Amino acid sequence: MPSNVKSALFAAVRVVFVCVGVGVAAAIVLELASMPPPPPESDGFAHGMAAIVGGIIIVLALGLAAVGVSLPALLGRDDRLGFNRWQRLALKGAGVLIGGGIVVGLAFGFVTQLQLGIVLWLGLVALATVVVCATLVWRVAEVVVRLLYRAFDADIS
Repeated sequence: MPSNVKSALFAAVRVVFVCVGVGVAAAIVLELASMPPPPPESDGFAHGMAAIVGGIIIVLALGLAAVGVSLPALLGRDDRLGFNRWQRLALKGAGVLIGGGIVVGLAFGFVTQLQLGIVLWLGLVALATVVVCATLVWRVAEVVVRLLYRAFDADIS
């Protein structure tokens, strides 16, 4: 396959990962927020279970979006978003948290209890999502500062 076809497919996969991840997370948040309260005579088990399962789905969906953002850094490809060296390192770290977290979570789960390993892995996925979001905010701040500098420099000249 020519290089531009591979790049287009790679970009399409990234867009699908990010859009599906953010879309599913937003849909679950909307569903959980609009869920009616449990009846007064109920113990609220179904409501609480929906919140737990919804929270797990939100973490996994945002993890998928984080993988979509950090994929070029993980594979060593050029990135259209223009991340610098330190930002790419942070994105690689997020990818290691997600991928390596599976191994660490399973190992921890087999040593202790499997559900504790799953909770550990979900925590690492949530941490990776925070790292990716912080890196995106960092990159957006760089772009805004650069645009403001150019605007003020053009006004002075």
